[in-house]
Formats: sequence, structure tokens, C-alpha cells
Amino acid sequence: MSNQNQVYTVLGGNNPGVVSRPPLLSGAKDCPIMPIIIKATTVAEANAALGLQAIFKRIGLDKAETDPDGFARSLAASNQISDVFATAGPFYAVYRGKTQRAIYVRILVKSHSKDVEEQVHDNRYAVYHRFEFIKDALVYMVLRGNVPQMRLLGLYPKDTMSAKGPATPTSASGAKAHRKSSQVKLIDSYMRDLSGIVGIVYGSTTSAPTYQSYNLGRHASYYLQSHGYDELTIEEIQKLWAQSGDVEEFVRLLTSRGMAATEVRWLWDLIKHDDNCSN
Repeated sequence: MSNQNQVYTVLGGNNPGVVSRPPLLSGAKDCPIMPIIIKATTVAEANAALGLQAIFKRIGLDKAETDPDGFARSLAASNQISDVFATAGPFYAVYRGKTQRAIYVRILVKSHSKDVEEQVHDNRYAVYHRFEFIKDALVYMVLRGNVPQMRLLGLYPKDTMSAKGPATPTSASGAKAHRKSSQVKLIDSYMRDLSGIVGIVYGSTTSAPTYQSYNLGRHASYYLQSHGYDELTIEEIQKLWAQSGDVEEFVRLLTSRGMAATEVRWLWDLIKHDDNCSN
């Protein structure tokens, strides 16, 4: 553990502890929720984070897999998390990222802008969110990066400190220097879930992106992906579309999860257009 720049806490799973090389974990929707990894800035911080393992055990580690909603509620209700791990935020919870081996990982990162950038930059399917408090970040990871589900369970932070933001934090001095710079940082795309923009992908692309086809029609599928909606959110929209008998029900279901009514109506028209063209 001599390299303090590479120190991780592994919570849950078969081998919890403090390590210098974390296991590679899938961000697929059907993968096990545990373990959860926290990348710390020091060994002392990593050891403090390991104290969260006792809280996980009291809640019941098996419950994380069999009843993630219940496990998330128990985490949110715990008044011991901030006492055990008092490190200040912000925290960047990356549920689905990328590595050089193209294996999706789930890493909970605190103020590691370079690490976050490496995981989400030019990654259209990245799933990540910024939180001010460790408890909210843990809940997000247990719920597989599903912000709409956090909102549905009443677990999404309501205070203004836990705001959505870009993947990399910017200091006041850094922002000032950036404004003075003649080089404009190009936004390639935004990252969205049903609540709105949750991140920004910077950089330029030299070729047209490849889009996946969903059962919403070609135009609606392209619209959602080009606007940065992640795979889990598109699948949620697809499910709600199938449940909706008319546009008003579609609007009601999606606006209750945070999507703007005007966008829902536009999306309905896109889907219906493709339906009419295919008939």
C-alpha cells in the first residue's frame, strides 16, 4: 500500500478491505450490486471508509441483491454513515464507465477529476452522477445509477448542495483562467436521465456516432441517444410507452419521473410518426 494515489476500499462482495488494485466490475444492469468500490485519496481515508462495511452487514449484505430498494432505504435512513466516514464531498459516483480493457467498472470517486474524466470521456453510455454526500452516492450505486428510481423511492437529495454537474470539478481560479483562454472547450454531448442533464462529455468526434435501435422507432431512438439519454433511461421510457394508452398517460408517467412535459409530447409524436410510417 505504498502508493497512496492508488488506494481503494472494497465494500461487500467476497473480499472486502483496502487494496491498491480494485477488482474490475461490470456496470451491466443484471450484474451483482456488491461490491461497491471507493477510491480514496489516502490510506487513512480508505481505512475510514472500510468502517461502512459494518453498516452494510447490519442492514444485511444479501438484501442488497434480493431487495436493493429496501437496502437503499436502510442506507438512506442510517444516521451513522457520516460519523463513520466524515470525509467531505463532492463525490462522483460512476456506475458505468470504461477502462483501457473496455470493461465497465463501478467506482465511487471523491474529487478525482482525472479518474472521472478517464471513465466517462467519449463514453456515450457512461452512467455517473455528482453528489455532495457519501450516503447519496452509496444509494445511487445500490440502485445501479438509476436516478428515476431514487426519485420514485424519495431518496434523491432535495438540498441544493447535491446538484447534478459535469464529471470534472472546476475551481474558481480554474474557471477564471478558462474564461481568459482563447481555446474553447467543445461539448460533444450532454449526459441525461429523466431528471435532466447529469454530465457533460467534452471533445469533438470525427465521425457520426453509431446508434442502437430500440422499440420506439428509429427517429425516437436516435433522438434520445443523440441527446445523451443512457441505456437504462431509454429502456425505462420504452417500458412506460408500452404502458401508456394515450399521450396524456405518457406525459403523466414521464413527468412524474422528472421529464419535461413539452419533451414528452415531442417524443410521443416521434414514436407515433415511426409507427405510422411502418404500417
